[in-house]
Amino acid sequence: MRAWLVDTFTDGEFLGNPAAVVLGDDLPDAGVMQSVAHRLAQPTTAFVAPVAPGEYRIRWFTPHKEINLCGHATIASAGFLYEATGDGRSVPLRFVTGNGPLYTSRAGDRIAIDMPRADVTPCAPPDGLREALGTDFVSCASSSDDLLIEVASEAAVVAASPRFAVLAEFPYRGHIVTAAADRSDVDFVSRTFFPSLGVDEDQVCVSAHCKLGPYWGDRLGTSRLSGLQLSERGGRLEVEVGHDRVKIYGTARLRPSPVVVPETDEAVARG
Repeated sequence: MRAWLVDTFTDGEFLGNPAAVVLGDDLPDAGVMQSVAHRLAQPTTAFVAPVAPGEYRIRWFTPHKEINLCGHATIASAGFLYEATGDGRSVPLRFVTGNGPLYTSRAGDRIAIDMPRADVTPCAPPDGLREALGTDFVSCASSSDDLLIEVASEAAVVAASPRFAVLAEFPYRGHIVTAAADRSDVDFVSRTFFPSLGVDEDQVCVSAHCKLGPYWGDRLGTSRLSGLQLSERGGRLEVEVGHDRVKIYGTARLRPSPVVVPETDEAVARG
């Protein structure tokens, strides 16, 4: 089995978020996919298989768990497929998922992904949240799976020092810490933490921007925004907020050589 490594949301300044992409005639057994993702040790590994011209089934695995949505690994998959198939057209690719279809298309030197909009609702902060995040906050809002926490400044986003084992015990998929940007070329900044999925800090989280886009769009009175994720590798995203969808733009840079990985632990033992 071969996996291609793709760096998404990277440019000359930011190194973005890596993902592995495994393309096959069909999707392997879930246990095999989890084993391969664990061995590859990328934030997310996407497994894709063709259904029809321009249409693929896709599933996503962190090193420790299958997840129901991963935008950056979908953009990585699209970038690989566009390059591997030699298809330079701007027609969308359709990805079939358990949560409905996702669409990607070329947008100049970037790839756009069209995803469901996810609004958040103000809520009372859970007990112990400040201690778990290691920072004070201004407000707290929740969606069906994540908690969005606004802090006072960009510096406060950088200064957050989460206790990941404690965060993993909260009843949320992840925690999104955000603030209005201090710089003029970006509207908002963020960091995202998913210790319950085995990813303490995601380098660039697309699905979080399905919440951040509407949240800051309402606050700033605009439907087109730019965001900067202040993780170790960092990444810049452009967001376009619609009535029920969010379009997110980013780069996908394919590394030159695939990684060969055995499919199962038994295969490793056999050498």
